[in-house]
Amino acid sequence: MNSQTETVDLIRNGLQTLSPMELEELDSIITPRAAELLVKAFGPDMWEILVPLVENDDPKEVQNIEESIRQMMRDPRYWRDRDPSTVRQVSEGFQRLYPGQPQN
Repeated sequence: MNSQTETVDLIRNGLQTLSPMELEELDSIITPRAAELLVKAFGPDMWEILVPLVENDDPKEVQNIEESIRQMMRDPRYWRDRDPSTVRQVSEGFQRLYPGQPQN
């Protein structure tokens, strides 16, 4: 396991200790831009943690989120290695941004 994955797992586990009220507060703090930067810093695994915190935010910022997903698609783990985790995260990211629409 690489250090980015370990960090994401640590964050995921830490978030499970928060109360619903604390998670709601965190949701109001994490903007799509903050999510984009966290994905850039910690890798595509971070996306699955952050999507619930930004999926209902300002539509203008959805474009930034989509660009983050497209950035994941430029990662060699997606296009060259077809890493199942990265491919799944890209697919799930688009499904969450555009529910009910067919995915290409």
